[in-house]
Amino acid sequence: MSTMHSCLVKYNIPFLLVLVASWSGVMAQPTPWTLDACIRQALKENVLLNEQETNNAVNAINFTLAGAAAIPNLSFTDGQTFNYGRYENPASFSYSNRGIGANTAALASTMTLYNGGRIKKGIRQADINIKTGNLDIEKAKNDLTLSVVAAFVQVLYSYEAIEIAQTVVAADTEHLNYTAKYVRAGSLPQSNLYLIQAQLATDRAAVVAAENQLMLAKLALLQLMEIPETADFDVQRPSDAVSVPDIGKDSHDIFEIAKAFLPEIKSAALKTEAASLGLDIARTEHLPKLTLGGTLGTNYSSLDYLYGYRYSTLNQQIGYLQSNPTDAVYGPVTNVVETANSYSPLRQMGDNLNLGMSLNLTVPIFNNLQYRSDVKRAEVALQVAKWVEKDISNQLRKAIELAYTDRLAAAKNLVAAREQLAAETKSFHDMEIKFKAGIENATNFFVEQSNYNKSVASLSSAKYEYIYKTKIINFYLGNSINP
Repeated sequence: MSTMHSCLVKYNIPFLLVLVASWSGVMAQPTPWTLDACIRQALKENVLLNEQETNNAVNAINFTLAGAAAIPNLSFTDGQTFNYGRYENPASFSYSNRGIGANTAALASTMTLYNGGRIKKGIRQADINIKTGNLDIEKAKNDLTLSVVAAFVQVLYSYEAIEIAQTVVAADTEHLNYTAKYVRAGSLPQSNLYLIQAQLATDRAAVVAAENQLMLAKLALLQLMEIPETADFDVQRPSDAVSVPDIGKDSHDIFEIAKAFLPEIKSAALKTEAASLGLDIARTEHLPKLTLGGTLGTNYSSLDYLYGYRYSTLNQQIGYLQSNPTDAVYGPVTNVVETANSYSPLRQMGDNLNLGMSLNLTVPIFNNLQYRSDVKRAEVALQVAKWVEKDISNQLRKAIELAYTDRLAAAKNLVAAREQLAAETKSFHDMEIKFKAGIENATNFFVEQSNYNKSVASLSSAKYEYIYKTKIINFYLGNSINP
């Protein structure tokens, strides 16, 4: 007992508890999310995206169904009947007044030999629908990815906005301390102190507003990732160094590159091809259709028997002599006795097998303008698909032109913001020295400080605006959008 007490005293248990708790807190800190991890999480958990992928399975089912139309079908029918009164025996085709139990079974198959290529075109169209479905999913993934990028960059900007606001508060606090000393010494009026206190309160409110903005930015990103709101969520922040390289391509070059790989362009072209096949399929309705059919059937009747015959030869009188009618003539006489034996159902069906083949030609002549209307609708659908394809291409071109122009503007804004901050830093540093020395009043100092803070905020905004616009251009170029 004394040994344990000495250990508790020696190692200062409260201090150890604090140390363990601190270490546990460090160990429990979650790993910050990278942009790539956020994108992968969003693509994995997004409900609408998963729903779209699930629905695309219907296209695969339709493709299988379209291919199955080229092979023969096969069906089996079986009918059991019971009849009473006078009825035709289905086995012997004779009428009977007895009750009849009968069974008819058949295998039937039909195969299309010619229908104007409708089946082949339908298979091709179904295959295109699978491809367009996959491409539409890729388009949805790209849209979601860009949304995550925008939300991620907004979180980064919100972090920097907090840091800027906190730096301003720290500077205000330092200036407040200097001013308080000069006021106590009688070198500055009390009003200067009031001005700095008011400015400090305003800048602290700006910190709160920046923190709220970060909270909302994180929430928007979490919702895109389908993760419930949590206070432990954090993102990995890249280095502050941002270069402004020349991409070496204009908007036309970027458009030509994007057209070659973006899924919405490929999907629109395939949908136009599918609509063209739909028109060809509609036109086949005017063509003859040739099918081959075959049946294998049998039947059974309860009134059918397996008849047998028994022969016997007896020496019987077959006549008499004409010269002497009383003199009988004897000879062999064959007697035939018919017997009706049981005829099992299985044996009847085996004996009654029959095979049939048929060629059927269907020539459409008039069907109340149904076929003509189908062709007209298919022509309209094809024209609409062509316009949609053109519109998608135009929308992509406009989006790239806007993104290209936005990046140029963002690059210029970033360079200008850097130059402005460099100039304001020198001016503010000079003003700060004069203010601390009591040469400049608080009003002039706060004007210069406000200009400096605006320059810092402008540079931060310009930096993240440029980062986001550059990622958009990289996306259209097919490059990685990750840091």
